[in-house]
Amino acid sequence: MAGSAKQNVKTIYKIGAFLAFLMLGYLGIRSYRLSVEQLKTNGCINEIGDLVANIQNAYLSQTSYKGLEYKTAVAMKLIPQKMFKEGFKEAVNSYLGGIDLYQSSLNAEDDYKAFEVSFQGLSSIGCVNLMRMPWDEGQNIAFIAVGGYGSATPSGVLDLILSDTPQSAIKKKNIFKSSEVRLVDIEKIEEVCNCPKDTCTVVWKFR
Repeated sequence: MAGSAKQNVKTIYKIGAFLAFLMLGYLGIRSYRLSVEQLKTNGCINEIGDLVANIQNAYLSQTSYKGLEYKTAVAMKLIPQKMFKEGFKEAVNSYLGGIDLYQSSLNAEDDYKAFEVSFQGLSSIGCVNLMRMPWDEGQNIAFIAVGGYGSATPSGVLDLILSDTPQSAIKKKNIFKSSEVRLVDIEKIEEVCNCPKDTCTVVWKFR
């Protein structure tokens, strides 16, 4: 009986050690995935920052962004060279998803004094992180609004969100004004960024 009890204890220890090994392995994989996600998110933050700065500088002497689109941006070399990766015909973000940009308006008439940028092919985590970006912290970027989508979405979808549009007037639940987005519950952002694979899109509007 004593030998049997000792054998049972050894078995329990082996099972415990095996479960601990599995848990450490799971935590290690999870930690690695989160690290990769953070690297990709940081890459996107740098890319969107450089892209927006390039556009604003290029149009500094213009009265509007009229005519701005992806092909124009390529011709004017506004898209950072690092976004043109080997094996891809078009520019991609750090998630290797497509990008798009287009003219937009600040007021009810088509004044084209704003523009939109779309980053596609994002994971749910990347979508959440990019939607909650603190643009006002140390960056001279006039951020107007942001929208999150579960599938590939081009820029232009925020054209009706104007500089004086209050958040209460925005009926779509996935679009937030710059003054509101950091006040939105994380659960709400996660709901907006609910994509099963890397199919999320974030669209920003800037002046």
